[in-house]
Amino acid sequence: MKTTIKICGITSLEDALAAIDAGADALGFVFSPSPRQVSPEVVRSIVEKLPPFICTVAVFVDEPLHSLLELITYTGVSMVQLQGAETNDYCQKIPLPVIKGFRIGSQVDVARINAYDVSAYLFDSHVLGQDGGTGQRFDWSLLQPQAFSRPVIVAGGLNAGNVQQVMACLNPAGVDVSSGVAASARNKDPAQMRGFVAAVRELDQAPAGNDGAVDLLHEAFHQRPLVEINGRQFLINSLTEQVPATPAALLRVAAQRVCDACDFAPGMKLVGEEDKGGVLLAAVALQSGLPFGIARWYPSGLEGQVKVGFDCEYVSGELYLNGVEPGDRVIIVDDLISTGGTLIGLIEAVRQAGATVEQVVCVAEKVDYAGVERVRHATGLTVKTLVRVQVTGHSSSVVSIAY
Repeated sequence: MKTTIKICGITSLEDALAAIDAGADALGFVFSPSPRQVSPEVVRSIVEKLPPFICTVAVFVDEPLHSLLELITYTGVSMVQLQGAETNDYCQKIPLPVIKGFRIGSQVDVARINAYDVSAYLFDSHVLGQDGGTGQRFDWSLLQPQAFSRPVIVAGGLNAGNVQQVMACLNPAGVDVSSGVAASARNKDPAQMRGFVAAVRELDQAPAGNDGAVDLLHEAFHQRPLVEINGRQFLINSLTEQVPATPAALLRVAAQRVCDACDFAPGMKLVGEEDKGGVLLAAVALQSGLPFGIARWYPSGLEGQVKVGFDCEYVSGELYLNGVEPGDRVIIVDDLISTGGTLIGLIEAVRQAGATVEQVVCVAEKVDYAGVERVRHATGLTVKTLVRVQVTGHSSSVVSIAY
């Protein structure tokens, strides 16, 4: 099913046309006090010049009903979004489809939400003093176990880097973006709008692995060539070796799967090493919104850098960790575990920095080399792996997946 894309906070015809050109289905115009507030005259002039079949949404917060009715008639918008304390009775008096917005904090009152007989529910982040357009994401997992009586639209801190994550997590009917595609408080960035729409449509069109269609992550590690170096089998693949070059879609899927496997919490940090796992680490940071520290193979001389030795399947050396502070809660992310030597070094570096390793997640595991068991024995930590691969003979074989 195609996910509806709404770009909100439109203030000019130029941005409206750019959003439509990018592929947006709906445009949002903010009538309540906000840096993106627009006048009725501007909205009417924009709506009159738009191509047909584009949904135009007027966004209000506790607007007196008589004023709202006058404004929607004057501007010619096709839908209303309510972001305040409006009652269900208020909603029923509006002669256009209504999206009722709810701000999500630490809990969700499903019964109260489902009591609204409207066209859709929109969920945004609860930020004290703001009725919407916060630019901050909420805890999406709060919505996962819930059953809503109307289609769900998700807003709050979305951008091209994390929209696929919320789609995979919640499968919403629509997504709503404003600051995530902004060039400034009042203007949109055409390139960011195109990137956001492309990310949504890519996941819309991606076939699911459970129905016999292609699973990009599985295919990246299955039946791939093996090369023996110093008695070890090296797995030639797009994600960890860039042979062939890494497709953007594969990197997105890998980062998404890692995010799904992690138990994120505010204030956490990601840690990885710069060699083959650095690209994945950055992609996971973009999707999760968490900062990351990176362990390099050479010293920078900067104050606070932690140095540890490591011994992996093909080389021994030293790691130099930056960006981790005492008391940090850390998730270690890596692309591939073989013997586990690099992960043991990373865990030791984090601990020497005075931080705690709460989770370790690797995309792929070479089951032949028992790296997961070695890490558990050396550190007491369990490594969560998503794709378990056997590397014997001339090609690899995926033996199990955990997603």
